[in-house]
Amino acid sequence: MSRRVVARVVAAKLLHEPAKRSHWIKATAAYIMEQGMTDDIDLFLNDLAHELHDQSGHLFVDVTSAHKLTDSIRDELKRTLKSATGAQHIELAEHVDPALLGGLVARTPDAQLDASVRTKLKQLASL
Repeated sequence: MSRRVVARVVAAKLLHEPAKRSHWIKATAAYIMEQGMTDDIDLFLNDLAHELHDQSGHLFVDVTSAHKLTDSIRDELKRTLKSATGAQHIELAEHVDPALLGGLVARTPDAQLDASVRTKLKQLASL
């Protein structure tokens, strides 16, 4: 069974059987180990996040910013992502990386928005 098919099935189980989430997570981990798919775990997790968005409208976004996000920036980012993706719910995993110098990088299962000062400076330097 392909990685994407497994992600589709697992997403459906997680969404439709919330009382058994722990069971499905453990069963999925065991399956991944048994099938030798551990090298593709990052790809599988991305596929799972994509399926959760498709099946429930829930979007997981990994956000790295130069400074801790303020409530107003967090709310604006969520509004922008909802508008751009059609997601009903946005869940942010926030990280701080001072090396970005300013701005942020937001990663979804399907796209990346890089609005960091570091990237802007690199782009200017390459001209």
